Amino acid sequence: MAASTSDSLDKTPEPFGETSSYDSGKQNMAVSDSSDANERFVEHAVQRNGSWLGGIMNIMCISIGTGTMNLPKVVSRVGWFGIILFILMAVIGWYVGVLFRRAMYATDRRVSSFALVTKSAFGKFGFWFATVITYLYCCGTALSWIIVCGTQISRLVGFAGGHLDEKISMTIIALVMWVPFTALKTLREITISSMFGVLTALFTVFVLAVTSLQHKYTDVYHGPEFDGAPKHEFIIGKGIPSAIASISFMYAGSVAFPHVEGNMRKPQQFGWMLFVANTLVCGAYLLSSVTGYVAFGDQTVSPILNNLPNLAIVNAATIVIIVHCVFALPVMLVSASLELELALGVMPGILGKKKELAWRVLMRTVTMGVLLGISIAIPYFGQVIDLVSAISTTVVFFMVPVFCYVKLLGWSRIPKYELLLCAVLAAIGAVACVWGLIDAIKSLRTAVQLGHG
Repeated sequence: MAASTSDSLDKTPEPFGETSSYDSGKQNMAVSDSSDANERFVEHAVQRNGSWLGGIMNIMCISIGTGTMNLPKVVSRVGWFGIILFILMAVIGWYVGVLFRRAMYATDRRVSSFALVTKSAFGKFGFWFATVITYLYCCGTALSWIIVCGTQISRLVGFAGGHLDEKISMTIIALVMWVPFTALKTLREITISSMFGVLTALFTVFVLAVTSLQHKYTDVYHGPEFDGAPKHEFIIGKGIPSAIASISFMYAGSVAFPHVEGNMRKPQQFGWMLFVANTLVCGAYLLSSVTGYVAFGDQTVSPILNNLPNLAIVNAATIVIIVHCVFALPVMLVSASLELELALGVMPGILGKKKELAWRVLMRTVTMGVLLGISIAIPYFGQVIDLVSAISTTVVFFMVPVFCYVKLLGWSRIPKYELLLCAVLAAIGAVACVWGLIDAIKSLRTAVQLGHG
Protein backbone atom coordinates (compact mmCIF):
# COMPACT_ATOMS: atom_id res chain seq x y z
CA MET A 1 0.00 0.00 0.00
CA ALA A 2 2.79 2.43 0.86
CA ALA A 3 4.52 1.82 -2.43
CA SER A 4 1.27 2.43 -4.33
CA THR A 5 0.69 5.71 -2.53
CA SER A 6 4.25 6.81 -3.19
CA ASP A 7 3.93 6.03 -6.89
CA SER A 8 0.74 8.08 -7.08
CA LEU A 9 2.32 11.04 -5.38
CA ASP A 10 5.27 10.93 -7.76
CA LYS A 11 2.82 11.65 -10.57
CA THR A 12 1.37 14.71 -8.88
CA PRO A 13 2.60 17.71 -10.88
CA GLU A 14 4.77 20.39 -9.42
CA PRO A 15 3.28 23.91 -9.41
CA PHE A 16 5.64 25.33 -12.06
CA GLY A 17 6.06 22.26 -14.23
CA GLU A 18 2.81 20.39 -14.49
CA THR A 19 2.36 17.24 -16.49
CA SER A 20 -0.50 16.90 -18.90
CA SER A 21 -2.26 13.83 -17.52
CA TYR A 22 -2.73 11.56 -14.55
CA ASP A 23 -3.54 7.93 -13.90
CA SER A 24 -7.27 7.45 -14.19
CA GLY A 25 -7.93 4.68 -11.66
CA LYS A 26 -11.25 4.84 -9.92
CA GLN A 27 -12.03 8.31 -11.30
CA ASN A 28 -12.83 6.95 -14.79
CA MET A 29 -16.46 6.29 -13.91
CA ALA A 30 -16.82 9.75 -12.42
CA VAL A 31 -15.88 11.48 -15.63
CA SER A 32 -17.54 9.13 -18.10
CA ASP A 33 -20.90 10.67 -17.30
CA SER A 34 -19.68 14.00 -18.66
CA SER A 35 -17.41 12.80 -21.48
CA ASP A 36 -19.83 13.69 -24.28
CA ALA A 37 -20.38 17.16 -22.89
CA ASN A 38 -16.64 17.54 -22.44
CA GLU A 39 -16.00 16.68 -26.10
CA ARG A 40 -18.59 19.23 -27.21
CA PHE A 41 -17.05 21.84 -24.94
CA VAL A 42 -13.54 21.24 -26.30
CA GLU A 43 -14.85 21.89 -29.81
CA HIS A 44 -16.85 24.87 -28.57
CA ALA A 45 -14.22 26.73 -26.56
CA VAL A 46 -10.71 25.24 -26.59
CA GLN A 47 -8.29 26.48 -29.25
CA ARG A 48 -4.64 25.80 -28.36
CA ASN A 49 -3.04 28.67 -30.22
CA GLY A 50 -2.55 31.25 -27.46
CA SER A 51 0.68 32.25 -25.70
CA TRP A 52 1.64 32.53 -22.04
CA LEU A 53 1.61 36.30 -22.49
CA GLY A 54 -1.98 36.14 -23.69
CA GLY A 55 -2.80 34.06 -20.60
CA ILE A 56 -1.25 36.68 -18.32
CA MET A 57 -3.20 39.42 -20.07
CA ASN A 58 -6.48 37.53 -19.71
CA ILE A 59 -5.90 36.92 -15.99
CA MET A 60 -4.82 40.50 -15.34
CA CYS A 61 -7.70 41.92 -17.36
CA ILE A 62 -10.16 39.92 -15.26
CA SER A 63 -8.48 40.89 -11.98
CA ILE A 64 -7.28 44.49 -12.32
CA GLY A 65 -10.03 46.99 -12.89
CA THR A 66 -12.74 48.60 -10.87
CA GLY A 67 -11.55 46.64 -7.83
CA THR A 68 -8.62 49.04 -7.53
CA MET A 69 -11.17 51.73 -6.67
CA ASN A 70 -12.81 49.63 -3.96
CA LEU A 71 -9.75 48.12 -2.29
CA PRO A 72 -8.56 51.33 -0.54
CA LYS A 73 -11.90 51.26 1.29
CA VAL A 74 -11.31 47.60 2.14
CA VAL A 75 -7.94 48.50 3.70
CA SER A 76 -9.65 51.23 5.74
CA ARG A 77 -11.92 48.54 7.23
CA VAL A 78 -9.05 46.25 8.25
CA GLY A 79 -6.09 48.61 8.73
CA TRP A 80 -2.50 48.11 7.58
CA PHE A 81 -3.00 44.39 8.11
CA GLY A 82 -4.71 44.54 4.71
CA ILE A 83 -1.25 44.56 3.07
CA ILE A 84 -0.60 41.10 4.49
CA LEU A 85 -4.02 39.95 3.29
CA PHE A 86 -3.31 41.17 -0.25
CA ILE A 87 -0.11 39.14 -0.46
CA LEU A 88 -1.68 36.12 1.22
CA MET A 89 -4.67 36.12 -1.14
CA ALA A 90 -2.34 36.38 -4.15
CA VAL A 91 -0.45 33.28 -3.02
CA ILE A 92 -3.65 31.41 -2.21
CA GLY A 93 -5.11 32.40 -5.58
CA TRP A 94 -2.08 30.96 -7.35
CA TYR A 95 -2.12 27.81 -5.25
CA VAL A 96 -5.82 27.02 -5.75
CA GLY A 97 -5.32 27.67 -9.47
CA VAL A 98 -2.61 25.01 -9.52
CA LEU A 99 -4.83 22.63 -7.54
CA PHE A 100 -7.72 23.18 -9.89
CA ARG A 101 -5.56 22.45 -12.92
CA ARG A 102 -4.48 19.21 -11.27
CA ALA A 103 -8.16 18.37 -10.80
CA MET A 104 -8.74 19.08 -14.51
CA TYR A 105 -6.22 16.35 -15.37
CA ALA A 106 -7.06 13.96 -12.53
CA THR A 107 -8.65 11.45 -14.92
CA ASP A 108 -7.51 9.95 -18.21
CA ARG A 109 -8.48 13.09 -20.12
CA ARG A 110 -8.59 16.85 -19.63
CA VAL A 111 -11.89 18.10 -18.25
CA SER A 112 -12.55 21.32 -20.03
CA SER A 113 -14.54 23.68 -17.83
CA PHE A 114 -15.11 24.77 -14.25
CA ALA A 115 -18.56 23.17 -14.17
CA LEU A 116 -17.42 19.89 -15.78
CA VAL A 117 -14.58 19.49 -13.28
CA THR A 118 -17.13 19.90 -10.50
CA LYS A 119 -19.41 17.40 -12.25
CA SER A 120 -16.58 14.87 -12.43
CA ALA A 121 -16.20 15.23 -8.67
CA PHE A 122 -19.79 15.57 -7.47
CA GLY A 123 -22.08 14.53 -10.32
CA LYS A 124 -24.98 16.52 -11.74
CA PHE A 125 -25.49 18.44 -8.51
CA GLY A 126 -21.90 19.64 -8.67
CA PHE A 127 -22.31 20.61 -12.33
CA TRP A 128 -25.38 22.76 -11.79
CA PHE A 129 -24.03 24.21 -8.55
CA ALA A 130 -20.81 25.26 -10.30
CA THR A 131 -22.75 26.63 -13.29
CA VAL A 132 -24.96 28.77 -11.06
CA ILE A 133 -22.16 29.99 -8.78
CA THR A 134 -19.99 30.81 -11.81
CA TYR A 135 -22.79 32.78 -13.37
CA LEU A 136 -23.43 34.66 -10.11
CA TYR A 137 -19.76 35.54 -9.73
CA CYS A 138 -19.22 36.70 -13.31
CA CYS A 139 -22.53 38.53 -13.54
CA GLY A 140 -21.93 40.14 -10.15
CA THR A 141 -18.58 41.41 -11.37
CA ALA A 142 -20.15 42.80 -14.54
CA LEU A 143 -22.89 44.36 -12.41
CA SER A 144 -20.34 46.30 -10.39
CA TRP A 145 -18.72 47.51 -13.61
CA ILE A 146 -22.01 48.81 -15.00
CA ILE A 147 -22.70 50.63 -11.74
CA VAL A 148 -19.30 52.29 -11.44
CA CYS A 149 -19.21 53.26 -15.12
CA GLY A 150 -22.72 54.67 -15.05
CA THR A 151 -22.25 56.65 -11.85
CA GLN A 152 -18.88 58.02 -12.93
CA ILE A 153 -20.17 59.06 -16.36
CA SER A 154 -22.94 60.98 -14.62
CA ARG A 155 -20.37 62.53 -12.28
CA LEU A 156 -18.14 63.60 -15.19
CA VAL A 157 -21.07 65.24 -16.96
CA GLY A 158 -21.83 67.10 -13.74
CA PHE A 159 -18.24 68.38 -13.56
CA ALA A 160 -18.68 69.71 -17.11
CA GLY A 161 -21.74 71.68 -16.02
CA GLY A 162 -24.34 69.36 -17.49
CA HIS A 163 -26.70 66.76 -16.08
CA LEU A 164 -27.13 63.12 -17.03
CA ASP A 165 -29.26 60.84 -14.90
CA GLU A 166 -27.37 57.80 -13.61
CA LYS A 167 -30.07 55.48 -14.95
CA ILE A 168 -29.55 56.84 -18.45
CA SER A 169 -25.76 56.63 -18.22
CA MET A 170 -25.97 53.03 -16.99
CA THR A 171 -28.24 52.18 -19.91
CA ILE A 172 -25.80 53.73 -22.38
CA ILE A 173 -22.79 51.89 -20.95
CA ALA A 174 -24.69 48.58 -20.86
CA LEU A 175 -25.54 48.96 -24.55
CA VAL A 176 -21.90 49.67 -25.37
CA MET A 177 -20.77 46.61 -23.38
CA TRP A 178 -23.43 44.46 -25.02
CA VAL A 179 -21.78 44.72 -28.45
CA PRO A 180 -18.47 42.92 -27.73
CA PHE A 181 -20.14 40.54 -25.29
CA THR A 182 -22.53 39.18 -27.91
CA ALA A 183 -20.11 39.44 -30.84
CA LEU A 184 -17.16 37.59 -29.30
CA LYS A 185 -17.47 33.88 -28.67
CA THR A 186 -14.36 32.57 -26.90
CA LEU A 187 -11.38 33.92 -24.97
CA ARG A 188 -9.15 33.22 -27.96
CA GLU A 189 -10.89 36.05 -29.80
CA ILE A 190 -10.36 38.69 -27.10
CA THR A 191 -6.65 38.58 -26.23
CA ILE A 192 -6.07 41.97 -27.87
CA SER A 193 -9.05 43.28 -25.91
CA SER A 194 -7.41 41.93 -22.75
CA MET A 195 -4.10 43.65 -23.48
CA PHE A 196 -5.82 46.98 -23.95
CA GLY A 197 -7.81 46.42 -20.77
CA VAL A 198 -4.65 45.76 -18.76
CA LEU A 199 -2.90 48.88 -20.05
CA THR A 200 -5.87 51.10 -19.24
CA ALA A 201 -6.17 49.58 -15.76
CA LEU A 202 -2.48 50.12 -14.99
CA PHE A 203 -2.73 53.74 -16.12
CA THR A 204 -5.65 54.24 -13.73
CA VAL A 205 -3.76 52.60 -10.85
CA PHE A 206 -0.81 54.95 -11.39
CA VAL A 207 -3.01 58.05 -11.57
CA LEU A 208 -4.97 57.08 -8.44
CA ALA A 209 -1.76 56.44 -6.50
CA VAL A 210 -0.03 59.69 -7.48
CA THR A 211 -3.12 61.87 -7.11
CA SER A 212 -4.00 60.40 -3.72
CA LEU A 213 -0.55 61.18 -2.34
CA GLN A 214 -0.67 64.70 -3.81
CA HIS A 215 -3.94 65.44 -2.04
CA LYS A 216 -3.49 63.62 1.26
CA TYR A 217 -4.32 65.35 4.53
CA THR A 218 -1.67 67.59 6.05
CA ASP A 219 -1.83 70.22 8.81
CA VAL A 220 -1.06 72.89 6.21
CA TYR A 221 -3.38 71.64 3.46
CA HIS A 222 -6.53 69.63 3.60
CA GLY A 223 -9.40 69.84 1.18
CA PRO A 224 -13.12 70.05 2.02
CA GLU A 225 -13.46 66.30 1.56
CA PHE A 226 -11.75 65.74 4.93
CA ASP A 227 -13.69 65.65 8.18
CA GLY A 228 -10.73 66.24 10.46
CA ALA A 229 -7.44 64.34 10.31
CA PRO A 230 -7.86 60.80 8.96
CA LYS A 231 -7.01 57.94 11.32
CA HIS A 232 -4.85 54.92 10.53
CA GLU A 233 -4.75 51.63 12.44
CA PHE A 234 -2.55 48.58 12.10
CA ILE A 235 -5.34 46.01 12.43
CA ILE A 236 -9.11 46.12 12.84
CA GLY A 237 -10.09 42.59 13.79
CA LYS A 238 -13.81 42.77 13.04
CA GLY A 239 -13.12 43.79 9.46
CA ILE A 240 -10.90 40.81 8.58
CA PRO A 241 -13.59 38.30 7.39
CA SER A 242 -15.32 40.78 5.08
CA ALA A 243 -11.92 42.04 3.88
CA ILE A 244 -10.90 38.48 2.97
CA ALA A 245 -14.11 38.11 0.95
CA SER A 246 -13.57 41.42 -0.84
CA ILE A 247 -9.89 40.82 -1.60
CA SER A 248 -10.50 37.26 -2.79
CA PHE A 249 -13.03 38.76 -5.22
CA MET A 250 -10.09 40.34 -7.04
CA TYR A 251 -8.20 37.04 -7.40
CA ALA A 252 -11.08 34.63 -7.98
CA GLY A 253 -10.40 33.94 -11.64
CA SER A 254 -10.65 30.18 -11.23
CA VAL A 255 -13.93 30.14 -13.17
CA ALA A 256 -11.96 31.34 -16.20
CA PHE A 257 -8.82 29.23 -15.61
CA PRO A 258 -9.98 26.27 -17.76
CA HIS A 259 -10.69 28.64 -20.66
CA VAL A 260 -7.39 30.48 -20.26
CA GLU A 261 -5.43 27.22 -19.93
CA GLY A 262 -7.41 25.69 -22.79
CA ASN A 263 -6.24 28.43 -25.13
CA MET A 264 -2.53 28.18 -24.20
CA ARG A 265 -0.29 26.63 -26.83
CA LYS A 266 1.86 25.22 -24.01
CA PRO A 267 -0.55 24.49 -21.12
CA GLN A 268 2.30 23.17 -18.95
CA GLN A 269 3.29 26.83 -18.52
CA PHE A 270 0.02 27.59 -16.73
CA GLY A 271 1.48 27.36 -13.20
CA TRP A 272 4.20 29.93 -13.58
CA MET A 273 2.03 32.05 -15.90
CA LEU A 274 -0.54 32.34 -13.12
CA PHE A 275 2.19 33.10 -10.57
CA VAL A 276 3.49 35.98 -12.69
CA ALA A 277 -0.03 37.28 -13.31
CA ASN A 278 -0.97 37.21 -9.62
CA THR A 279 2.32 38.89 -8.66
CA LEU A 280 1.62 41.75 -11.08
CA VAL A 281 -1.99 41.99 -9.93
CA CYS A 282 -0.93 42.10 -6.28
CA GLY A 283 1.56 44.87 -7.03
CA ALA A 284 -1.12 46.96 -8.71
CA TYR A 285 -3.52 46.41 -5.82
CA LEU A 286 -0.95 47.37 -3.22
CA LEU A 287 0.00 50.53 -5.12
CA SER A 288 -3.55 51.84 -5.30
CA SER A 289 -4.69 50.62 -1.87
CA VAL A 290 -1.72 51.67 0.24
CA THR A 291 -1.53 55.15 -1.28
CA GLY A 292 -5.28 55.59 -0.89
CA TYR A 293 -5.21 54.58 2.76
CA VAL A 294 -2.16 56.76 3.43
CA ALA A 295 -3.99 59.76 1.99
CA PHE A 296 -7.51 59.29 3.36
CA GLY A 297 -7.30 56.75 6.21
CA ASP A 298 -10.64 55.94 7.80
CA GLN A 299 -12.33 58.52 5.56
CA THR A 300 -11.68 56.51 2.39
CA VAL A 301 -14.82 55.87 0.36
CA SER A 302 -15.67 53.49 -2.47
CA PRO A 303 -14.95 54.18 -5.25
CA ILE A 304 -11.90 56.20 -4.19
CA LEU A 305 -12.51 58.52 -7.14
CA ASN A 306 -15.09 60.22 -4.90
CA ASN A 307 -12.28 61.14 -2.47
CA LEU A 308 -10.35 62.97 -5.16
CA PRO A 309 -10.87 66.55 -6.38
CA ASN A 310 -12.12 67.52 -9.82
CA LEU A 311 -8.85 67.38 -11.74
CA ALA A 312 -8.24 66.80 -15.43
CA ILE A 313 -5.92 63.83 -14.75
CA VAL A 314 -8.43 62.22 -12.39
CA ASN A 315 -11.20 62.67 -14.93
CA ALA A 316 -8.93 61.16 -17.58
CA ALA A 317 -8.32 58.14 -15.32
CA THR A 318 -12.07 57.84 -14.82
CA ILE A 319 -12.63 57.77 -18.57
CA VAL A 320 -9.86 55.21 -18.97
CA ILE A 321 -11.35 52.89 -16.34
CA ILE A 322 -14.71 53.14 -18.09
CA VAL A 323 -13.04 52.11 -21.35
CA HIS A 324 -11.27 49.30 -19.47
CA CYS A 325 -14.59 47.95 -18.23
CA VAL A 326 -15.96 47.90 -21.76
CA PHE A 327 -12.98 45.80 -22.88
CA ALA A 328 -12.80 43.63 -19.75
CA LEU A 329 -16.47 42.70 -19.54
CA PRO A 330 -16.30 40.19 -22.45
CA VAL A 331 -13.40 38.37 -20.73
CA MET A 332 -15.51 37.89 -17.62
CA LEU A 333 -18.97 37.26 -19.04
CA VAL A 334 -17.84 35.08 -21.95
CA SER A 335 -16.44 32.60 -19.41
CA ALA A 336 -19.77 32.41 -17.58
CA SER A 337 -21.77 32.27 -20.80
CA LEU A 338 -19.70 29.39 -22.17
CA GLU A 339 -20.52 27.37 -19.05
CA LEU A 340 -24.24 28.10 -19.34
CA GLU A 341 -24.31 27.50 -23.09
CA LEU A 342 -22.61 24.15 -22.55
CA ALA A 343 -25.17 23.20 -19.92
CA LEU A 344 -28.06 24.09 -22.22
CA GLY A 345 -26.51 22.61 -25.38
CA VAL A 346 -26.16 25.91 -27.22
CA MET A 347 -23.32 24.82 -29.51
CA PRO A 348 -22.87 24.62 -33.29
CA GLY A 349 -22.47 20.84 -33.17
CA ILE A 350 -25.95 20.51 -31.70
CA LEU A 351 -27.96 23.41 -33.09
CA GLY A 352 -26.04 24.34 -36.21
CA LYS A 353 -24.16 27.61 -36.65
CA LYS A 354 -27.13 29.88 -37.38
CA LYS A 355 -29.33 28.66 -34.52
CA GLU A 356 -26.37 28.65 -32.14
CA LEU A 357 -25.64 32.27 -33.05
CA ALA A 358 -29.28 33.28 -32.60
CA TRP A 359 -29.57 31.59 -29.20
CA ARG A 360 -26.21 32.96 -28.06
CA VAL A 361 -27.19 36.53 -28.95
CA LEU A 362 -30.59 36.11 -27.28
CA MET A 363 -29.20 34.63 -24.05
CA ARG A 364 -26.44 37.20 -23.74
CA THR A 365 -28.85 40.04 -24.50
CA VAL A 366 -31.17 38.85 -21.74
CA THR A 367 -28.18 38.64 -19.39
CA MET A 368 -27.21 42.26 -20.07
CA GLY A 369 -30.82 43.37 -19.69
CA VAL A 370 -31.13 41.75 -16.26
CA LEU A 371 -27.80 43.20 -15.12
CA LEU A 372 -28.88 46.66 -16.24
CA GLY A 373 -32.15 46.36 -14.34
CA ILE A 374 -30.40 45.37 -11.13
CA SER A 375 -27.81 48.13 -11.58
CA ILE A 376 -30.54 50.74 -11.81
CA ALA A 377 -32.36 49.30 -8.81
CA ILE A 378 -29.30 49.14 -6.47
CA PRO A 379 -26.59 51.51 -7.78
CA TYR A 380 -24.22 51.07 -4.84
CA PHE A 381 -20.79 50.02 -6.11
CA GLY A 382 -18.93 49.06 -2.93
CA GLN A 383 -21.89 47.30 -1.36
CA VAL A 384 -22.56 45.27 -4.52
CA ILE A 385 -18.94 44.09 -4.68
CA ASP A 386 -19.05 43.08 -1.01
CA LEU A 387 -22.29 41.17 -1.51
CA VAL A 388 -21.06 39.33 -4.61
CA SER A 389 -17.78 38.56 -2.85
CA ALA A 390 -19.53 36.97 0.10
CA ILE A 391 -22.11 34.99 -1.87
CA SER A 392 -19.99 33.60 -4.69
CA THR A 393 -16.33 34.54 -4.55
CA THR A 394 -15.52 32.82 -1.29
CA VAL A 395 -17.03 29.62 -2.70
CA VAL A 396 -15.28 29.91 -6.08
CA PHE A 397 -11.97 31.00 -4.59
CA PHE A 398 -11.60 28.84 -1.47
CA MET A 399 -13.98 25.89 -1.60
CA VAL A 400 -14.73 24.49 -5.05
CA PRO A 401 -11.11 24.09 -6.28
CA VAL A 402 -10.07 22.49 -2.98
CA PHE A 403 -13.02 20.10 -2.78
CA CYS A 404 -12.66 19.03 -6.42
CA TYR A 405 -8.94 18.45 -6.01
CA VAL A 406 -9.37 16.24 -2.93
CA LYS A 407 -12.34 14.34 -4.34
CA LEU A 408 -10.82 13.60 -7.76
CA LEU A 409 -7.30 12.71 -6.66
CA GLY A 410 -8.37 10.82 -3.55
CA TRP A 411 -7.18 11.18 0.04
CA SER A 412 -4.47 8.55 -0.31
CA ARG A 413 -2.72 10.37 -3.17
CA ILE A 414 -2.44 13.72 -1.38
CA PRO A 415 0.21 14.42 1.30
CA LYS A 416 -1.18 14.99 4.79
CA TYR A 417 0.23 18.50 5.01
CA GLU A 418 -1.60 19.40 1.79
CA LEU A 419 -4.84 17.91 3.11
CA LEU A 420 -4.45 20.05 6.22
CA LEU A 421 -3.81 23.13 4.09
CA CYS A 422 -6.91 22.37 2.02
CA ALA A 423 -8.98 22.06 5.21
CA VAL A 424 -7.68 25.41 6.46
CA LEU A 425 -8.54 27.11 3.16
CA ALA A 426 -12.06 25.67 3.19
CA ALA A 427 -12.56 26.81 6.78
CA ILE A 428 -11.36 30.34 5.97
CA GLY A 429 -13.72 30.43 3.01
CA ALA A 430 -16.68 29.33 5.12
CA VAL A 431 -16.04 31.99 7.78
CA ALA A 432 -15.49 34.72 5.18
CA CYS A 433 -18.66 33.66 3.36
CA VAL A 434 -20.96 33.78 6.40
CA TRP A 435 -19.44 36.79 8.15
CA GLY A 436 -18.91 38.69 4.92
CA LEU A 437 -22.50 38.07 3.85
CA ILE A 438 -23.81 39.44 7.15
CA ASP A 439 -21.66 42.58 6.85
CA ALA A 440 -22.57 43.04 3.18
CA ILE A 441 -26.30 42.82 3.84
CA LYS A 442 -26.04 45.34 6.68
CA SER A 443 -24.00 47.71 4.53
CA LEU A 444 -26.37 47.40 1.56
CA ARG A 445 -29.41 47.98 3.77
CA THR A 446 -27.80 51.14 5.19
CA ALA A 447 -26.97 52.38 1.68
CA VAL A 448 -30.56 51.83 0.52
CA GLN A 449 -31.92 53.65 3.57
CA LEU A 450 -29.57 56.62 3.14
CA GLY A 451 -29.96 56.69 -0.63
CA HIS A 452 -26.21 56.59 -1.31
CA GLY A 453 -23.30 54.15 -0.99
